[in-house]
Order: sequence, then structure tokens, then C-alpha cells
Amino acid sequence: MTDNYQPHFDTDLERGKVGENLLNTFLADLAGNKFEVKTDYRAWETGNFYIETWQYRQPDAIDKKQSGINITEAEYWCFAGPNGNGFVMIKTDALKEMLRATDYREVHQPISTLDTNASIGRLVPVLDVLRKIGL
Repeated sequence: MTDNYQPHFDTDLERGKVGENLLNTFLADLAGNKFEVKTDYRAWETGNFYIETWQYRQPDAIDKKQSGINITEAEYWCFAGPNGNGFVMIKTDALKEMLRATDYREVHQPISTLDTNASIGRLVPVLDVLRKIGL
């Protein structure tokens, strides 16, 4: 500890209440809200979350229709870690705001099986999501 450090319990307490209030609001919302949960197995490798916006079956995407974040009814978007140890959660409206305000790179996910549609989405840097939620 440095000699110049002056703890300010009142300030620290108020700052701590921000997180406590957020958690209490979130827990209260659990029963009444919908959650979109995505497990991104490559986010750690790429540094990006994949946010689906469209899907299609035809190779030329002539049958493209909105999907993912464009049609979700969820109030919260959750990125779950593939090892089951945690997740990052953001209000869906905040994530949509990020997508509108920034021209994130668009990518295509090809059809992998007869039961899987191809999709189009945006790569949103994990760090941008963390910045948006204040971390």
C-alpha cells in the first residue's frame, strides 16, 4: 500500500452499489424476461462474437430471411463460455445499438448439413462488448 492512499468508504460503497443494483435487477428480471444464449466456441481464438443476422438455404441466398438478432424477442443476449465456467451478458437493445452504430465485418457461415441453414452475421469484437457494458 502506498503512503498517499486515502480510502473513501462512502465513494467505494456508492460505486459498489452500481454492480449490486445491476445484479438485483437482473435476478428480478429472470422470471419475466427472455434470454438469447449463444455458445461461441471460437470467440477465444478470434476475439469476436458472431452475431447472426440472416439465414438462407439457396447457394445464391435468394431465399435470405432475417434471423438471429434481427428477430429475437429476448431482452438479454448471453455469450456462454464453452467450458461452462461463465458468460458475458448484455441487454439486447445495447447490442443492437452497437450493430447500428458500427460497420462490423459481415461474414457468411456455409451450410454444414441438410438440416442446417447457412447464415450471415457480423463479427463483433469481444472487447467492444466488454466496453459497452463498462468493463
